[in-house]
Amino acid sequence: MTERRISSTYRLQLSPGFGFEQARDLVGYFARLGVTHLYLSPVLQARPGSTHGYDVVDPSTVSRDLGGEEEFRALADTAHRAGLGLLVDVVPNHLGIGPQNRDWQLLLAEGQSGEGGRVFDVDWQSPLPGASGKVILPVLADQYGVVLVNGDLRVAEEPDADGRRFCIRYHDHAFPLSPESLEALERVGRLDTLTGTPGQPETWNRLHALLERQHYRLVYWRIGDRVINYRRFFAINDLAGVRVEDKHVFERTHAKILELVADGAIDGLRIDHPDGMADPAQYLERLERRTGGAWTVVEKILHPGEPLQRWAAAGTTGYEFCNDVLGLFVNPHAEARFDELDVALGGDPRPFDEQVAAAKREVLDNDLAAEFARLVRRLWALAQQHLDVRDIDDRQCAGALADALVALPVYRTYVDPQTGHAAPRDLAIIDAAVNAACGGASAPFHVLNFTAAALNGTAGSSPLHLEVVTRFQQLSGALMAKGVEDTVLYRYLRMVALNEVGGDPTRFGISSAEFHRLNSDRAAHHPDGMLTTATHDTKRGEDVRLRIAALTEMPERWRSLVSTATEDADIDRPTASLLVQTMIGVWPLLDSGEVTPDLRRRLTHYGRKAAREAGVHTNWYDPAEAYEAALDRFVDRVLDDGPMRKELTTVAAAAAEIGMVSSLSQVVLRTLSPGVPDLYWGNELWDDSLVDPDNRRPVEWQRRQQLVAAVGDTGLEELWRSRRDGRVKLRVLTTALKVRNNHPGAFGSDGGYEPLETAGEWADHVVAFARTSHGAAQVVVVAPCRPGAIMGPDLLEPIGACWRDTSVALPDGTWSDAFAGARGEGRVSRLFGRLPVAILTRRT
Repeated sequence: MTERRISSTYRLQLSPGFGFEQARDLVGYFARLGVTHLYLSPVLQARPGSTHGYDVVDPSTVSRDLGGEEEFRALADTAHRAGLGLLVDVVPNHLGIGPQNRDWQLLLAEGQSGEGGRVFDVDWQSPLPGASGKVILPVLADQYGVVLVNGDLRVAEEPDADGRRFCIRYHDHAFPLSPESLEALERVGRLDTLTGTPGQPETWNRLHALLERQHYRLVYWRIGDRVINYRRFFAINDLAGVRVEDKHVFERTHAKILELVADGAIDGLRIDHPDGMADPAQYLERLERRTGGAWTVVEKILHPGEPLQRWAAAGTTGYEFCNDVLGLFVNPHAEARFDELDVALGGDPRPFDEQVAAAKREVLDNDLAAEFARLVRRLWALAQQHLDVRDIDDRQCAGALADALVALPVYRTYVDPQTGHAAPRDLAIIDAAVNAACGGASAPFHVLNFTAAALNGTAGSSPLHLEVVTRFQQLSGALMAKGVEDTVLYRYLRMVALNEVGGDPTRFGISSAEFHRLNSDRAAHHPDGMLTTATHDTKRGEDVRLRIAALTEMPERWRSLVSTATEDADIDRPTASLLVQTMIGVWPLLDSGEVTPDLRRRLTHYGRKAAREAGVHTNWYDPAEAYEAALDRFVDRVLDDGPMRKELTTVAAAAAEIGMVSSLSQVVLRTLSPGVPDLYWGNELWDDSLVDPDNRRPVEWQRRQQLVAAVGDTGLEELWRSRRDGRVKLRVLTTALKVRNNHPGAFGSDGGYEPLETAGEWADHVVAFARTSHGAAQVVVVAPCRPGAIMGPDLLEPIGACWRDTSVALPDGTWSDAFAGARGEGRVSRLFGRLPVAILTRRT
């Protein structure tokens, strides 16, 4: 396999409407853009109609919906001939369930002893009476008896790949019959003998008896979160956890990906959700051996300040950088005013950490109740092996575990599930979590001590103890994701630009010195990890985030607008504030604030999703129709009210002016900082995306192809003057990528990072650094941070003389401006003479 150095990536969001053939047609565009690799969302066969691909049902097959294996290999060949490599997204933690998943069908048909029982992670000792040894499927729309007697369950004979089969049919669901029940069915001979009379319970006894002989039990969906007994991806019933720690299962689920890597069609891998695995370190070591060391990054969400484990991976997918770079564009001096405004609008007065703790407890009591109960039972059973705590009860185990899970500050710990060995950092984290729990009254002190020993590996090394360690670590990550990402980030609304995956909403901005420290750390430890500012999972698009962050540079104007807009709202004011912030972020740039029906629809859909995720006034299980109708009316009122809309347009325009400058800065910082920059789906122009599925909308590729062909020949003054059309962002991006490609020694594992001193009136509003090769500076990056201060209330253009005496101490040598070709110098007024960013390269 020819090695292609991964220097930059472009994320493509594949779907049935944009598959391998459509991607192949655009290879020339991506090559011209300057990226080195295309990064594809999952390419294996997903559930029918999947729009994202993370619900793989057949890992042995390249997706037919995306074009099939022949088209995938054609895309790889075309990309390689153009000098581009391919990265693919791998989903090892879970599979989509249903009739299309052969292993899932085997699980339901054969139970624990069959091949499917080895693949999926099922608790066969279910506490649900009568369900031991069965897979619990929460699919029924009502109580089992009601559904049965209504005649909604029936035995059907249907065609399949091997001829015909008998199954249990429930509306769109089809469940296989066990071999032993098939024998009984053959003896019956006629299916109509299994059909009763609706409304007459005694006539359904035969069908009920047949159902009782299956390796699964159908239950009412409303009890699912409390009784489900297969591990899920978070709380999604249709995504079942896979025992990828089993070598046989690893090979079974990875054979096709490994084949494509071995054939040279795939050059690198992105690993989805490693926190869900029993043993991420073992998995990555096995993957490294089987791929020959292919470049791999992991979608690991790190708590701010948390280091990545010493895994066989180049780094993470870059959420840390996303949050770090955002901090440069948040005004820390405005924090007190935003706190005051949040109180005035009726925001939750509790500190963020207390809100997180409360949300985690809600999730343990609801979405993840079954997973939590499974862990409690295992800890209680483990206590029976320790005489000093043998007589504790399950309530005490539950209290201790809940307290530890709630207090855990990270997504998960990494105690070795095979040996029980814990690294010092994990020991400290677990001890701190249990010590925090000691302040409550959920469990006695000796129970907490035992729980800590069980979680940190010091309570022994029995299989049961190791299972407790493993289950705790798998559950804690899901709890953090559901409690923080999917709940608190929709409740803590003082400045929603900060509410991002892996971020800390209480960190109200960072200094350039702190950014340099973080970048230096990346250069030292993960120079080939990914850098991102947008993914399919981010809560808002990269430019939306920056426009909202710009409000911190005009706090009084924001206070006036949001106070007026929410004053007479018939919804709660915090949610109304979220919606107004969102409007600022997506307000149209090119048509003087024209609100299209599509934009109105996107805002109302977002409002409903955000409110349901928050779970305060409505939720996904029991949507509050009246409240959600009021959300829609609020959006319409703000958009339709003349004076209010005029003020909204004025503030949005100001935020956009600041946000565009911040965005250009973010582009050069992402592209030229230590790491591998990733560009998300369509973001080479201004991006107004919201959370999924909004961020998977189709991209106007034809327009981008036309622009990239001409943007290099367009004058900088013209690009800046017409900046709202997005061409200036495209020019800055292509220039930065070209510089990166032309100076490979200054980037990657051998490239150095050197912060540069700034001086003068606006020194704190400039971040500058050099990228070095063998100790010599080769590329200099100069970018503004919090540009609203320089622009002022009149929104002066942040170029030229407004920078006054601000300067950058350039490294020794002669420097050339990468945008204009002119000689570069240290005065920022000259560096930012035509664009508010600068890239300098050493003249040979």
